[in-house]
Amino acid sequence: MIMVLNIAHRGGAGLAPENTISCFNEGVKCADMVEFDVQPSSDHHLMVFHDRQGIERTTNGQGRIPELHFKYLRTLDAGSWYHSRFRGEQIPTLSEVLLIIPSSIQLNIELKYYDIHSDWFEKSIVSLIHKHNLEKRTVITARHIENIQRIQALDNSLDCALLQKERENDIYFDLLRDLQLSTAQIRNAALEPSFIQDCHDHDIRVFYFYADQPSDMHHAISLGVDGILTNFPDRLENFLKE
Repeated sequence: MIMVLNIAHRGGAGLAPENTISCFNEGVKCADMVEFDVQPSSDHHLMVFHDRQGIERTTNGQGRIPELHFKYLRTLDAGSWYHSRFRGEQIPTLSEVLLIIPSSIQLNIELKYYDIHSDWFEKSIVSLIHKHNLEKRTVITARHIENIQRIQALDNSLDCALLQKERENDIYFDLLRDLQLSTAQIRNAALEPSFIQDCHDHDIRVFYFYADQPSDMHHAISLGVDGILTNFPDRLENFLKE
């Protein structure tokens, strides 16, 4: 079996409503790692939710997570948009998700929030990781360099990954080196042998975002990636077995 991490994107968003308990329960059946997003409510509850611009796409509510109270967020239906059988599914908290992930599964926690004036968000994330003794099986991922620098200042032993996003390959690689990161999370722009080899030469593992079809999975694996984010971890599991 090829040693490539099967990373369930948003818990396995093709299997159940993304970033919900039902989704994580499905994703852990076939994934090696679950990836999910965290942002805070206005009263500092850590909510597992993807969209930064609003909650309308996947709930029956309105507004942005950081501007809404926990009590309101917990009244929302985060499952019906996907299928009626998930009606009543709630937006989970980070604590709730950490409690249900089996010890055999790794975590990829993407930070969806940055407060220029305070590091309380990063401190809260690190505190929960320590509380649940998850230091050895967690990657903290962020698009903002400042998020990663704060995490490193709190606990330099934690594995952090910088999202490539729209960064050019050479600029992105320099940032990986400057931040002394051991994990990169790339997009199509960096899915090329030379970039992946440069990462491996500097002991940086490479996660690819994302592949849902077997042909795309095969292409990424053939180029030497170390992990693939996918909305269908069941498909990737079957592909790797074959």
